[in-house]
Amino acid sequence: MKRFFGSVFGVQNRSFGERLGLAFVLFLTLGLFGCATQKGKIVDPNSSDRVGSHRAGSEIYDPAAQAAVAGLLEQAATKPIMPEDVGKTVAQIAEDRGVRKICFVGVENAGGEEMGDLREDLTETIRTMITQSDQFDVIDSRVVAAGLRETGLRVDDLLLPDKREHFANALGELNAPFDYILFAKVTTSTTRDNDDSQVKYNLTLDLVNVHTSASIRETVGLKKHYNRSLRAKIKDAL
Repeated sequence: MKRFFGSVFGVQNRSFGERLGLAFVLFLTLGLFGCATQKGKIVDPNSSDRVGSHRAGSEIYDPAAQAAVAGLLEQAATKPIMPEDVGKTVAQIAEDRGVRKICFVGVENAGGEEMGDLREDLTETIRTMITQSDQFDVIDSRVVAAGLRETGLRVDDLLLPDKREHFANALGELNAPFDYILFAKVTTSTTRDNDDSQVKYNLTLDLVNVHTSASIRETVGLKKHYNRSLRAKIKDAL
């Protein structure tokens, strides 16, 4: 190392300007090697989410889930649970029926991007939001999984009324009766402009009443730009 630095900074062979230039290159190279090392940082849980450069992350899915669940439960609260509830007010239904139980069967990714662990995270975000309501609650996901194993049904089988009834009976035997089945699906649509693109991410929630087979749908869409060209980067920065 001493010989190396001596050859670089040796006064006998190089001028001051040459040595200064070589020193700058050397330290810049060392800095680049140092930047290649990953470091972690603990951030405030309430701080804004980092925006992914190549695909959607929690900056898309969290607000979409919050808006979709809020809109869905607001609709459901005004609908009758049983046929005999028709004509009753929201307060009367709540008083007669108590807290309504939802069986959430998870998130289907039908979009063009891999979600990885974001899929499970989105599932838990939706579940948490439901539990925060004073009119609705959600069945334990482990009980739901056990019910599917016990009946040998797939999630898409539950779209069929007879399969849905069989599944509801199975969960009733597990002391987990419910009033609704909730399906969630993520879809994407991409618009390309040469090197740049825009992706619209849709989160659709379908809530099916197991007593009446009536369904409620809520869809929230958020757009995200992925920019490669300088023009697009400047435009989005303004």
